[in-house]
Amino acid sequence: MTLPELPGFVRDRKDLDGFTLYRSGDPRDRREPGCVVLVTVDTDSEATARAWVDSVFVALASEPNPHPGGISAAFHIREDGRRVINYAEWVSEQDHVDALSGRGGGVGSPTADWRRVQNFPGVQHVSVERYRPVGRVP
Repeated sequence: MTLPELPGFVRDRKDLDGFTLYRSGDPRDRREPGCVVLVTVDTDSEATARAWVDSVFVALASEPNPHPGGISAAFHIREDGRRVINYAEWVSEQDHVDALSGRGGGVGSPTADWRRVQNFPGVQHVSVERYRPVGRVP
């Protein structure tokens, strides 16, 4: 299957129309992404959006078995504060599929930190979509 192009509102990893970059993992990993995943969640407030993103970073830092195909993640919050988009770069589409399989509904291990992310009050998971990358951001 050929991945579709990114939607027009996505210019690059750090620039999405109508969204402000809140936090990102420093992409020290220099591998070329073969797949971009946009994870969209709705929240009940900007405070919830920020707290949820912060909880993702806590879970990432405590992850005992990070998937080797993950490259980077950049979290953007919509101007009204009620939607978050994670622009995540992966080595390949298959790496992302593999990361989701058998891990309890997400890319993380079944830890307390990831369960908190997956069951965060005021957050509704909307979509996970895979796309062809537009290019590497330095």
